[in-house]
Amino acid sequence: MTVTVHVAGASSRVVKADGGRRAAAGSAGLEPWPEPSGFLLDLVTDVATGVDSLRRLAETAAVALTGYTGVQIDCAATLTTPQGAPIRAANNGRAAALAAMEKDLDDGPLAQAIEAGSPVVVAADGGPPLRWQAYRQRCLDAGYGEVLAVPVRLDAGMSCALAFFAPPEVRFAPEAVSQATWLAGVAGRSLRLALEVQSVRAAGDNLKAVLESRTSIDVACGVIMGRNRCSYPDAFSMLAGASTRKGLLVREVAEGVLNNLPSGAPGTRFEV
Repeated sequence: MTVTVHVAGASSRVVKADGGRRAAAGSAGLEPWPEPSGFLLDLVTDVATGVDSLRRLAETAAVALTGYTGVQIDCAATLTTPQGAPIRAANNGRAAALAAMEKDLDDGPLAQAIEAGSPVVVAADGGPPLRWQAYRQRCLDAGYGEVLAVPVRLDAGMSCALAFFAPPEVRFAPEAVSQATWLAGVAGRSLRLALEVQSVRAAGDNLKAVLESRTSIDVACGVIMGRNRCSYPDAFSMLAGASTRKGLLVREVAEGVLNNLPSGAPGTRFEV
């Protein structure tokens, strides 16, 4: 079977002639494309947030589908988690603008792919669904033709999808849709792992901040107890009263007490 990208007004362009199979390294033979479960994308290294991981995913997916089809394909991604509003990322500004447009329309292929749980193709020739005429026109104005959106399966409470943007006159053949779906399978496992790692890191950072805050308060209370020969509850009440009068956090008042010590504030160090 030959994989092609269909170009209107021209002969079909052969992109891949191995029917979705690839040559094994160092061998002339062919082997099936591996299952998504056998691959993970690095969406963790040198990234700090889910937005960073999503951007890296969009960039990687764009490169992968471009390599598969032989024509430049751009990619945008959207991610919704229980923690906040949807976040979006893309491999360039044009694709990012089209992904953001779905928010204004309250509809689009990314949202439809998530809802349907299957790939959605927005043809550039005015075919169905008719409700996306404004979206199609914006794609054409941005220099794109057909759009392919595929859902990325994540844990319950989260949703994600990838949108691939083809150049004008280019159509996504069924084999390209299959490859994009395969990429989405890889992306799902990879993004889940990245989000879990970032959640653990954030929890560690929050715990460290809480411990350092608590330590500052406890040490400041000890200073007040020594100066005033009072109990811990009395010392804490003094900090709380100063916090109310000055409109500061108790931690900030405590740090002020410690900074005024002759030797300066004692350092705290936690390995989390």
